[in-house]
Amino acid sequence: MRRTRRDVLALVGTAGITSLAGCSGVLDSRGDDRPDLDAEALRAVERLGSPAFPARTPAPIETTLLETSRSRARTLLDSVPESMSSRTVPNEAVRNIYAEERADAIRALDRASTERTRFEQMRSLRYARGNAAMVKGTYEAAVGEITEDEVVSERDSLREEVESFRQAHRYFGDDLGPALVVHGEIEDFLAVASRYLDNADDPVRHGGSAPGVGEMLDAVESARASLESARHLADRYRQSLSDPQDFGHVFEETASSLSDIVEARRDDYPDDYGPTSQLFDDFDRPIEDTPAAELLVETFIHLHYGVEGIREAVRRDRVANALLEAHVAERSRRAFEAAKVAVRRGEYGTLQSAAEVRDEKLAALEALESARSDHSSPDVTRRALTDVAHRVDRGDRYLERSLEDDTHRSARNALGQYAFVAYTARETPNVSAWLLGAMRAALGESAD
Repeated sequence: MRRTRRDVLALVGTAGITSLAGCSGVLDSRGDDRPDLDAEALRAVERLGSPAFPARTPAPIETTLLETSRSRARTLLDSVPESMSSRTVPNEAVRNIYAEERADAIRALDRASTERTRFEQMRSLRYARGNAAMVKGTYEAAVGEITEDEVVSERDSLREEVESFRQAHRYFGDDLGPALVVHGEIEDFLAVASRYLDNADDPVRHGGSAPGVGEMLDAVESARASLESARHLADRYRQSLSDPQDFGHVFEETASSLSDIVEARRDDYPDDYGPTSQLFDDFDRPIEDTPAAELLVETFIHLHYGVEGIREAVRRDRVANALLEAHVAERSRRAFEAAKVAVRRGEYGTLQSAAEVRDEKLAALEALESARSDHSSPDVTRRALTDVAHRVDRGDRYLERSLEDDTHRSARNALGQYAFVAYTARETPNVSAWLLGAMRAALGESAD
């Protein structure tokens, strides 16, 4: 029986590994017989920095959308007072929540203006609008100007809009790579909108109170912003096409065939991921508490989650995301197999020096830049690298925050993150070609 994400967390935790999808590192069990590492040299590794891979989209995003969304957040905030008076709202707890939420909304709006791409600004402004709606809803509910039933009515109307757009959406494009990325983003925005609307049914933090109504309005406004983003991407991308085709049947056919392939490949591996798993039986040396274990677990977990993601996307008719999850699963499988070869050669054993960490980070940076420079499938590859590159920052955080607690463990976990980036980035361009090759075959299109 295949395990859920929660099952995996429980299993790996009890097996003595907390390095699950980069959340934390492999726990030590070897005591103090480890080589001393130069902490200052490790800090120098962190100071090498990390590359910027901000999220982008092939679809044009108009500045008017961003300006309208920013104006919407400000209007929501400006429609209610900066603070609640005790005369207007006697409940001190509600007044404190209102003050905190207003401060959060202002910070979110400021943060959106610092994002590096229009796509990231668009996503960030969704949060800013939701925060601002939380403020407005809390105040108006506290003074009796809005009720929960009114928010429910607004939610239901918006849910119909989301579903109507979803049903009408077509996968138009004139180039398979950019089209896949754009329609994956549109599917994401619609899925997020639906989740927000579902969350509006049950306020998590402040149910049954004025802030609870604010929380509901936050969810509704965030859903509205997500729907607006999906519409904008679909409309602007369609307008930018010189020879639009509906690639829906290509996405569906390729998603069906590749999901079968990656699931079959996943079945070649055991279900267990801990240090006693059969995954580690192929080696003639113990690898627990080494960078090898960190690297193998990271790559394998991403293979597992990629396959889970395909199943979920297919179940929800999100065919573009099914293909993108196939990319995750296949690049992670290839990275895992390449890592196994390296470990069999004796690499990634007990960490001996800070230089090993430095060299692995440089290898990760080189692999990322090499993959970014590959122009065979730039949009799909770029999207994948955006997902992978942040692990360099995660490795840096081990060196920045944890050296004083356990220098060896921090260095080993950082090296594991850098190695995960290096191995995954190296496989990414070829997996993009694998994916687009299958899509072109389904379309009956030559690759020239």
